[in-house]
Amino acid sequence: MPADGPTIKKRYLKAKEARHNFDDRWETMAPLIAPSRVGIITRYEAGDDESRGVYDSTMMAAAEMMANFIAGECFNPGQVWGSMHMAHPRVKDSKPVAEWLEECRDRMLAARAASSFYAEAPEMLVDYGGFGSGCLIVEERPQPEHLTLRGFRGLHYETVKIGRFVIADGSDGLVDTLMRERKQTARVAADRWTEEAMPWVIRKALDEGRGDTPFTFLHAVQPRPKAEQGAGGKGMPWASVWLELETAEVVSEGGFRSFNAAVPRYERTPGEVYGRGRGDLAFPDAWTLNAAKRLSLEDWPMKIRPPILGQNDSVFGTLRIHPGAFTPINTRGRDIRSVIMPFDTGSKPEVSQIKEEELRQSIREIFFVDSIRQLLTVNKSEMTAFEYAKKIELLYRLMGPVYGRMRREFLSREWDITFDLMLEGGAFSPPPPEVYESDGKIEVGFENPLERAQKTGGLEALALALQDLGPYAQIDPGVLERIDSDKASKYVCETRGVPARILRTDDELAERRAAQAKQQQNAAALQEAQHVSEMAKNVAPLHKAMRQPAGTAA
Repeated sequence: MPADGPTIKKRYLKAKEARHNFDDRWETMAPLIAPSRVGIITRYEAGDDESRGVYDSTMMAAAEMMANFIAGECFNPGQVWGSMHMAHPRVKDSKPVAEWLEECRDRMLAARAASSFYAEAPEMLVDYGGFGSGCLIVEERPQPEHLTLRGFRGLHYETVKIGRFVIADGSDGLVDTLMRERKQTARVAADRWTEEAMPWVIRKALDEGRGDTPFTFLHAVQPRPKAEQGAGGKGMPWASVWLELETAEVVSEGGFRSFNAAVPRYERTPGEVYGRGRGDLAFPDAWTLNAAKRLSLEDWPMKIRPPILGQNDSVFGTLRIHPGAFTPINTRGRDIRSVIMPFDTGSKPEVSQIKEEELRQSIREIFFVDSIRQLLTVNKSEMTAFEYAKKIELLYRLMGPVYGRMRREFLSREWDITFDLMLEGGAFSPPPPEVYESDGKIEVGFENPLERAQKTGGLEALALALQDLGPYAQIDPGVLERIDSDKASKYVCETRGVPARILRTDDELAERRAAQAKQQQNAAALQEAQHVSEMAKNVAPLHKAMRQPAGTAA
């Protein structure tokens, strides 16, 4: 069934109207968190001063530092931050399958490094941490306008600013619908989708030579009804529809095998679709701090160049209190030097400075900035490695409660989309035959300090247990038999993210142990044979002597 443009437009406008309360809050917060997000309600043109009226950058710096810290810890380009293994127990420990999945992982990481992922994802995290909702589009790089590329063309990432998209949740709680506006000129739209697909208003603009006239298009990605799913782009599970917003005419219809966007929410209030971030907590302090800074800046020039009181025929002339202003006064016969003086405004800037620092401290604490700075600037020589590791782990556990949602809505989803795009584009080598013996389900794990902080409890318990059992093991070594050494070593390696290529599988370990046992048996048999041979060599002269008659010389 062809896409219904008017129905999609109606759904979009209704969802946009339902987002109105969030728009008001985001528009108010944007100048203090990220001025580039201004324009959700009030439209700004290129070159407008979006930070007008902002006098303090504490929350901007805090939001950026938190975003960069999360990015550096969760998906650092200098580290292998993800892994995959088959969920089916039949092939889970297969070494060829593990090596193929590691090869796929390495190619995925290389494709991300060749794209804009490590630039766009931290930008999205500013919205995620500051406003509570982020949106990162993940697609295959489009075909160049005048060139056809075969095979996988690479990855393309795009961050959609807060307030420029509407979303809806699916039955599993994940976002399954995304709609966003995009302005494109008539010429660019015709090159992308052909002139024949354009509505009459765009064709008219092209005929009249107005190819640079901008038009607003709506891109809607939403689940396709199962009855309409089938082969080809128009049968994919997710429909991708572009339409010209004013006329609601569809200009392109396609689809995706998986939802093409990662939309993480920092925290969700029950009944709301959009999230709430650290900026919601810090905004009252940031707004107060900005107002205090404005008043301080107004008082600052009065302290540097105070108004001057001078002689006048009247008792007191017109008061001028702007910096360096002159106010005449009547000295009444007294020495002028005794009456010319700077005008004291009576302000107490030191009080304001104390309060401003308190507000900055509160904002930094809300965004974990002080904890992050302590980790970055701490002198390790002042503490043991254990104490330093504990401080890092404490910060990770503070952020841990929201990491679970981020892992599900951002990291796992982005990984699934990337794998699906590259698999469909032929970017991977053929999988081993064992893969086809399973259900095809792949489980994804992430190797980062935040992830490991959630798992280190088991490692600490194991280490403490071994430490406590040590004295008893000296008396009876059998007390350690309660702990399975194979399972313990496997658990430690999995938790620490040791690469599969350097680990032995259960089958390889069994073969190695069997070979060692056989080697030990052979060594024991050889030793036994040598012992028998030595005994025989020692017994032979005695046996010979016993067989000779008495009195016979040997």
